[in-house]
Amino acid sequence: MVDRRIMRSLLENMERAAEESLRQDSAFYEAVRALKREIEDDPEVRSTVQELEAAGSRVCSSFVPRVRIRVRTEEGVFALPRPAATVAAPGLERVGRLTGELREAVSAAIKRSRYYSELDAIVNEAVGASDRFEGIASEVESAGYEVLICLDLSAYAQARGGFPPPGQGEASGKAGDESFPMPLSGSDRKFLQAMRIRR
Repeated sequence: MVDRRIMRSLLENMERAAEESLRQDSAFYEAVRALKREIEDDPEVRSTVQELEAAGSRVCSSFVPRVRIRVRTEEGVFALPRPAATVAAPGLERVGRLTGELREAVSAAIKRSRYYSELDAIVNEAVGASDRFEGIASEVESAGYEVLICLDLSAYAQARGGFPPPGQGEASGKAGDESFPMPLSGSDRKFLQAMRIRR
């Protein structure tokens, strides 16, 4: 039987090693930037973002691609839990619906992009070249398990309430206001800084 505590530790260490190797990969950085531009230029994405802003929501579009490592065992596939999704407050059904539409539009734009498969190839090559990652992965594979590397591009845009629709609020609601708090973890901030990716 798999010791879940040990497996979690191995998964965390593999994901850290994978992200460290990608921070040093300029091809990954360029492909991420190109994909982000492509998403932002997508007509359906732009239209949904405008609707959310008209409804009084701020859309944070920091692109934080994450490497997710999964381990296949006889008991199933192990993966680290994802952060809980933000649920729209009561009375904000329209915002919740539009946020769902935005996720779908972003997902469709990503799948259509040529950078999607390019990024996948870059990740597999860069992570495979990491001695630290390979050392941990070898330990897992020697125990009879299969290591799966996945690039998670789902965390693109999040809608947040907090400013009234255009024309009804103060300066704090303007799109250029950089004081709006971003819901990012410490590792997300380090990753963004290393990749020089901004909102």
